Amino acid sequence: MSIPGTHETNDPDAFYVGYLTTPKKHRTAIILTMIVIALWALCMSLMLVLAQRSPGLATWDISNEETWTGFLLEDPYPMLVTEQETLLVVNMGKRDARAALEPFYDSQVTISGYQLIRDGRRIIELSSPDSVRAADLQNTSAFHVPDLEVLDEEPTIHIGEIIDGKCYLGAMKPGDGFAHRSCAILCIKGGLPPMFAFEQRDERTEIPLILIEDKAHFPEEHYQFVACRVELLARRARFGTLPILLIEPDSIRVLEDLLPHPSTTLFETSGT
Repeated sequence: MSIPGTHETNDPDAFYVGYLTTPKKHRTAIILTMIVIALWALCMSLMLVLAQRSPGLATWDISNEETWTGFLLEDPYPMLVTEQETLLVVNMGKRDARAALEPFYDSQVTISGYQLIRDGRRIIELSSPDSVRAADLQNTSAFHVPDLEVLDEEPTIHIGEIIDGKCYLGAMKPGDGFAHRSCAILCIKGGLPPMFAFEQRDERTEIPLILIEDKAHFPEEHYQFVACRVELLARRARFGTLPILLIEPDSIRVLEDLLPHPSTTLFETSGT
């Protein structure tokens, strides 16, 4: 007596069901089909990965709380002037740190927080509502508060993308482009510092802070230009180690809107 489904058959009309043994000719076809599908899925996955542009080498290290000591300024955006550099300071989430820093402006402070860094540009995110305290003056030296240094006498043409600094420097990946547009606008609305991403002719990346009419406020009518490929007129400036772009407000023109761009052609610059 044989158990149904446990022997092979030469019946050309043979078929199988899940709980019985698969006929040999069907078994071979199924194995070959599974191998082909697996190889196709692997190739498609590799193609999709290779087709994606790099989001950039940006880091947001929330596992390592650090401290910085320096002189705290409110304008144009909250920033800490240390002995080595000038660092913008932001709050957790999509909002600025103005209210949290209110009692400490124009004084020496120690700030605890997390570092966001990309291409050598760093900003500080406060780690808690109690992240700021008055510095121990016995253990600190006097900090030199720099003046705004305008590097260009006349505006020059620049091409690139208006982004929000916090996301671009590591809080989001990607922190630029069409996929990030809604987030960038919300961050800028919340008071986070807008920046400009472009490539210098000497291939040294600069990510300057944007000031329009020399003010920190980013006009609502300019939200339409965020995360687009734009051309604008601006003068380069510097506040300590912080690069700044002083933009002519009526000069911004969209070159390419709502389209993802290859990383090799996204940013350009012209002018001297």
